[in-house]
Amino acid sequence: MFSRNWDFGPIGNAAWRHFPEARESIKELVCGELDRAIDADRHPDPVEHCEYAVHGVGPLLSAGRVVGDLDPDLVRRFCLFCRDVLDHCGPDDVNVSYTFNMYILDAVDDPASVRTLRGVDSELVDLVHARYPGTWIEDD
Repeated sequence: MFSRNWDFGPIGNAAWRHFPEARESIKELVCGELDRAIDADRHPDPVEHCEYAVHGVGPLLSAGRVVGDLDPDLVRRFCLFCRDVLDHCGPDDVNVSYTFNMYILDAVDDPASVRTLRGVDSELVDLVHARYPGTWIEDD
């Protein structure tokens, strides 16, 4: 029997993989699109990357004013999420790169959060600095 995994795109897939607490929101996004497609008698469209970022990942990050206020396991999983998405960012997928920068990186772009992230995954912070100059500034 042929089997195929669902593909939510780079941001949705990484959110599903690393944030079980976001799965209900992801389900609502997908089901909402399916409902709209049924109502309009059309084929469903993929959910936009920014929807997964705003409704799936965003609420997890807003639980703390800075990343250091979040559960350490959530911070660790956030770093893994970022690494997974970064594997899909670049000139081949400008939309993923833009969404990641605007909705994910920007959400934690304060010196205290970056210090916390560096303590968990310093190579990730260096990678973000290299790919997105001017992002995740560490100075107060």
